Parts: sequence; C-alpha cells; structure tokens
Amino acid sequence: MRSFECTTSFFLVSLLYNNLSNNFILMLAIIVSRLDPAGMNIAKQLLKKGFEETSEKFDNSAIYENRAKKMRLYFINKDQVFADYVDKINCEAFVFASKHSSESKRPCLTVHPIGNWSKAQLGGRDFELVKTSSTIMKSYLIMLKKLEKELELNFEVSYEATHHGPYLTKPAIYIEIGSAMAQWENAKAAEAVAEAILNADYKMDCKTALGFGGLHYNPNFTRIALETDFAFSHMCPKYALPFLNKEMVEKAIAATIEKVDAFVVERKGLSTEKKRVLALLKEFGIQILRLEDVRKIKKSC
Repeated sequence: MRSFECTTSFFLVSLLYNNLSNNFILMLAIIVSRLDPAGMNIAKQLLKKGFEETSEKFDNSAIYENRAKKMRLYFINKDQVFADYVDKINCEAFVFASKHSSESKRPCLTVHPIGNWSKAQLGGRDFELVKTSSTIMKSYLIMLKKLEKELELNFEVSYEATHHGPYLTKPAIYIEIGSAMAQWENAKAAEAVAEAILNADYKMDCKTALGFGGLHYNPNFTRIALETDFAFSHMCPKYALPFLNKEMVEKAIAATIEKVDAFVVERKGLSTEKKRVLALLKEFGIQILRLEDVRKIKKSC
C-alpha cells in the first residue's frame, strides 16, 4: 500500500510541475476573498502580471487566467477558512492569498498548511488535515525571504503550524501578509506575495519532513527550510501535542503529496509530551531527527 501511495504522490507532484501538452491545463487555483483586504491587495498585484479576464465566473465574479503560468485567480464572497465549496474548482492545487491576524500585529509574511489537529475552531473539520506540498511551501518561503530583503520590507518571514480551514480534498497552501491593516494594505508586501506565487521554483528537489513541537510561528523549522535540503509539510506545534496520536500522524503522512523522509522534532519544544510523542513516532519506522541533526546535513538543493 505504501508503494502505491508513493507512486500516486510522485504522479501528482509531476502533474503540478510539468507542462503535459501544448494545451492549457489548469493546475493552480489562487483563491482570494473579497472580504480580505490583504488578499485583495495581492490580487491587485497579480492582475498586473499576465492575468486576463475569462468569460467564466465563480461565486458571481469573473475568473482570471495566466496561461503562461498555468494559474487561475478566483474571487469568493466568503471568508476563506469556511470556503469548503471551492473544492469543486477544476484544479490540481489551491493557493489561498490571505491576511494574517495576530495580537502582536507584527509585520510578517507567512506560509502554512491547513487542517485541524483537534476540534475545528476556525473552519475545516475536526481532526482532519488537508493535503499539501512541502516543496511548494519551501519554494514560497525562499522567494518571500529573497523579496522581503530586496523590497526592504522589514517583515519577518516564517512558517506557521498547520491550522484552520477550509476542508478540501485537493492540496492547499496559505500564503499570508500579517498582521494588521497597515501591512495588509502595503503594496510592496502584496508584490512580494504575488511574485512568490508566480515565480517560485516549483521543481526544487528536497527532502520532506513533518515537524513536531515548538511554537506556532516556528523559527527553527523556518531556518531549516531556508538553510538545508529539508522542506516541511504538516507541522504540529507544542500546544497541539496533547491531541497527537497514531491516527493523526498517519493522516499527516497521507496528507503530504511527497514521500515523507523524516520526522523533525524540536525536543525542547515537546514540553511534557516528549516521552510519549517520541515513542509514538518511533512506531512508524521513519527517521527521527533533532534540530541539530538536520543542521549538520549538507545542503545540495
């Protein structure tokens, strides 16, 4: 069964990254909510970069298409985290261009997978994770870091742990501007996100890891993705560890379109769950790496 899953995952990654014919094949659907000022700001920048209006509509809004990049831009009238209905769109994967909110209101550009390690409090389904691509998220992270520096934004660039909805059957990624109106309306921040979506290296060859422990914004996992061959798929932060069990680890593996090469654990960030979580992860026969182990691995991609 595992061999079949790996073959299926390889096919999906290939389908996302390769031009299979001279005809237009829809691969990536970019979703923007009209209720989201950051998303609308990002869409404004995208529309300057090769997107043309089509005769088709979705949610009573025109659909825009960039044929060269094999992407379509969709506007919806609902908060994205509750927009399960976008799953009916004909695509291979979703990218949600969105605002990020936090009490700290710190300027940031973030990337994360979606799903709920426990009860769904902000869309999605209880104890369900949505498929994602570690490679695409890493490529976005690298592009955001590069553009943040070039555009002199002074924004933090970071992974966020897996959280919130919507629930979808196709792979999905959130790419966000945070964390208050001043940043959501920042044209340079929106340009960075738009450029990352359009020009990231989708063919990057990397090792895939699931992350366990640490903070919701995980600087250690972010640094690893930027400085080593590893790319992260689903990440379970310290606050969600009490809900982590064998079924949820199995779901995280199944919800990663690439083959999972390792579990990366932030041991100091496992709190009182350390002994239980490490014993649980050992059951899967997948390499378990500490932060310091990963940093010693030579970068090649």
